[in-house]
Amino acid sequence: MRREDLELCVDGKQLIISGQRPDCCRPPGCSFLVMEINYGPFSCAFELPEGYDLSEAVAAYQNGFLKIEIPQSSRASSRRQILQITEVK
Repeated sequence: MRREDLELCVDGKQLIISGQRPDCCRPPGCSFLVMEINYGPFSCAFELPEGYDLSEAVAAYQNGFLKIEIPQSSRASSRRQILQITEVK
């Protein structure tokens, strides 16, 4: 996956990761009996417990891995925002 295919969104206490995994790895005419890699759109949401400040979350993408750091805090943000994903080289 590429960083451009991912979107991180904070909505209250939820962190929502969504994106599109393209199906571009198979040669034309190739068929499989069983395939364990999913392609297409995806989305997953994580609800964090009290004590984490999603408004201060930082995301980094490197070599196909997404790392999200969320600091602990006593105040919570209830507004919706999109997190920027930096690419680490």
